[in-house]
Amino acid sequence: MKKFLKNPVISIYIALLILVVIFSLMSPTFLTVNNILTILKQSAPKGIMAVGAMFVMLTGGVDLSVGAEVSLLGIVMASLMAKAGWGILPAVLVAFVLGAVIGLINATLVVKVNIPPMIATMGTSWILQGLSYTICGGLPVTGLVKGFSSFGQGSVGIIPIPVIVFAIVVAIGAFILRYVPYGRHIYSVGSNAESTRLAGINVSFVRMSVFVICSVLTALAAIITLSRVNSGQPSTGIGQEMDVLTAVVLGGTRFTGGDGKISGVVAGIIVIGVISNGLVMIGAGEYIQTIVKGLILILALVIYTIRARVEASAKARNV
Repeated sequence: MKKFLKNPVISIYIALLILVVIFSLMSPTFLTVNNILTILKQSAPKGIMAVGAMFVMLTGGVDLSVGAEVSLLGIVMASLMAKAGWGILPAVLVAFVLGAVIGLINATLVVKVNIPPMIATMGTSWILQGLSYTICGGLPVTGLVKGFSSFGQGSVGIIPIPVIVFAIVVAIGAFILRYVPYGRHIYSVGSNAESTRLAGINVSFVRMSVFVICSVLTALAAIITLSRVNSGQPSTGIGQEMDVLTAVVLGGTRFTGGDGKISGVVAGIIVIGVISNGLVMIGAGEYIQTIVKGLILILALVIYTIRARVEASAKARNV
């Protein structure tokens, strides 16, 4: 038991395997190539957001605005293409720039104004969601540029393009955290910000930059989502922040920062995808899915708390 608590990444992969076996026994069509690819394709945008959310959480922060950001950026891009006659590239560039601005706003509120990250990003989330409905009047925006849907719906061979993009983001994120000094600074800030500051590292820059990274990756997820749905929906991102948060926590990233692996986050987001897909396959309704996801988040937090207590007890005995 202690081994599992010390290595949550192994635990989440075991849980993933168990879920796959259970749903495979309950639905003969669950463990098929097409369905597995569907799960990965649907999970990819949230997985991209989860990588960014992990960067924030590694510094001891949290971003609850990512779901609303997906909604707003989707509406903005759809409006630019369908109503203003913009091309794909300009609309996409606007999404990335706007995403970076949102990240900078969150970072300023948290780092410079010293508002707790959960409160600051929750407030931002409400503003972004309100803007989404205001811009489109609560109605879907259709008539996007022809060919835009190929990014979210296309594939290379049998591998969906969103899955390939997700894999690239994961690879780059893992490389940064493991081999780039900036990545080590992120872990250091989450472990002990004051010691990191005394070592000459710009803690404020690191804390602010991760919010910008998170929002830019969310913009990428919004592009994929809009391309897959092929219409701007103001409700698209509602609730996605909780799936992302659950995946990051399930993957073993500490709420207090300083510890976590991208491999765990990948498993966490796939677990969420498997549960959502599996429950649909066995005929469970949307409300049941919401209940199950809530229970999973609570379970992940309970495990996190137990793990923290076990580690604190072990340190106390070694002193």
